[in-house]
Amino acid sequence: MVVIGAFAVPAVIVVKLPFVPDGIKALACIGAMAGCLVYAIKNFCILMELDILFATLHCYNTARACFTLPRSFSAQSVRRRISRFGRPCIPTALVPQPQILRYKSSAPMTIYSSGIEKLMAVYSVELLDQEQYRLIVSSAKANARALKGAKKHRFLDRAQRSAPLHQVIVIAIFADRVEEQLRAGLSDIVGKGGGDGSETAALPCVVDLERRSCTFDSMRLPYVGFGYPVKNRGIRLIRRYLFGGRFPYAASPQTLPPIVGLEPEQTLWRFWRELRDEPDSNNRKTIKRFKKMQHGDMTVEDGYLYLKWQDHGIGVPVKLHTDARTVEVGAIDQWLYPKANKIAKSTVESIKDMIDERFAAEGCAVTYTIDT
Repeated sequence: MVVIGAFAVPAVIVVKLPFVPDGIKALACIGAMAGCLVYAIKNFCILMELDILFATLHCYNTARACFTLPRSFSAQSVRRRISRFGRPCIPTALVPQPQILRYKSSAPMTIYSSGIEKLMAVYSVELLDQEQYRLIVSSAKANARALKGAKKHRFLDRAQRSAPLHQVIVIAIFADRVEEQLRAGLSDIVGKGGGDGSETAALPCVVDLERRSCTFDSMRLPYVGFGYPVKNRGIRLIRRYLFGGRFPYAASPQTLPPIVGLEPEQTLWRFWRELRDEPDSNNRKTIKRFKKMQHGDMTVEDGYLYLKWQDHGIGVPVKLHTDARTVEVGAIDQWLYPKANKIAKSTVESIKDMIDERFAAEGCAVTYTIDT
């Protein structure tokens, strides 16, 4: 939005000026659109990284370690609302059985899924301890496995039919009281073993009626325009059926630990400059490295093998397997220095011979992941 506004605001100002001819206004609009398009194409990678950063920060800022239940919360009302979701299903014989088990399956709108299944299982206990919690989660996951693929959708194209089936299950646990030992680490426990969050997710949601709090993994996955994560769908179900459509952020100040690698005091413009200048810095480092090297010089650093060949240089990923005495080298097909060009096949074979000879002296055999 910042990038679009930088080009749109001047164009709008020109259009609003009454003394500017219509032809100039049209040129201003066309120029702003063309400039915005060229800028977006030129800085596409940086803009995508910014998009992912902002999406991650948004998910972090809307997550809490624990939500305070609203004053109007009623366990009976929540159960009634959940009872109207999807269709009822018969639980498996595994104990404990859910009091309510509802299932809903939707046809996919994209090629990333062959179906989107949402399940809600409701349990009630007087005292919730670690063992009881484990049994409830195991019971809910067993019911989810039994219902997976219960409804088949017709008229799917070939890509959708071959895509994985997405499934999320919300495990609502109403506890009159929670054991103190479990309560102390509950925010960490509910986030374990819930699936990858993209295609499968299990969201235990512990409602502590004594403390009037609700604990679940509320950290959504960033959505950047591909398959919508099922974990986010589960969080939307919790918000709708347990909180009436709105999370009480103001009454729930307990935020999650800081995200590693993101500095809260870092400004947008500082981040933009670092992101923009990083490729230039890496390029200068590469040029400096190969200018110092002589023909035949070879070094392994930070998981990459650098080799100078006459006036050119390559940089390929490398993995050292010390126990097996083997070295796995990536594709050798493009020069890294002075610019990206395809390497002749005869030169590739000579470079491979040099690499083989170098590692053979150390008692290691070399394998190439991709032969050219």
